Amino acid sequence: MSLQKWGGVAALTEAATYLFGFVLFFGVLDSSGHNTPALYLDFFIQNRDTFFLGYMVIGIIFSFTLIVLVQAMQQRLSKASPELMKFASIVGYIWAAIVLASTMVFLTSIAAIAKFYEIDPALALTVNRTISIVVDALGGGIELVGAIWVLAVSYVGIKHNVFSPLLHYWGLLVSIAGILTLFSGLSSFSANPFFDVTTAIFGLGQILWFIVLGVMLLRDETPA
Repeated sequence: MSLQKWGGVAALTEAATYLFGFVLFFGVLDSSGHNTPALYLDFFIQNRDTFFLGYMVIGIIFSFTLIVLVQAMQQRLSKASPELMKFASIVGYIWAAIVLASTMVFLTSIAAIAKFYEIDPALALTVNRTISIVVDALGGGIELVGAIWVLAVSYVGIKHNVFSPLLHYWGLLVSIAGILTLFSGLSSFSANPFFDVTTAIFGLGQILWFIVLGVMLLRDETPA
């Protein structure tokens, strides 16, 4: 099977990991009743294995399949825009790397937090909140890196008429939403729900983008 076909499989797998994550973390692992840090930590310890397996899917599987997809898009679009696709590919690999790094930090912290929880719950809470900041910083609190990759791919696709323009205009919308998350840390915007919306648009919007891109890569018969 060609790299483009593998890229199609990878894109569909990316969409599946997103869907899995939304179902697991907003459905199965419903923490709405644990609305204080201490209660949430207790909930986290009780469900540590589920969190571990969940992050293996949304972090490790996502990262390695993203590498395949980045390679496939590099091969498909590099003839149209070689320099921009070199840049886009580097950004895509950085995206995969930081998601993988955040996942490794989270996975290795679970056992430590559980051990601290048995000895000193207050210390465990401090460690947990510290780790959460690191994981969030690397893994999605700001969606800039992934958004830049989607933006570059969408721009090349529109400019050189590769695949459906609707796919790429949707990619532009999703990428702009991701880029806007960069400004969520400004004090004047910190309490603005707008940035929760942009994060949701990026996450949910990428599911559709990955699905359509995957189908188009699988159907595409253009020689690489």
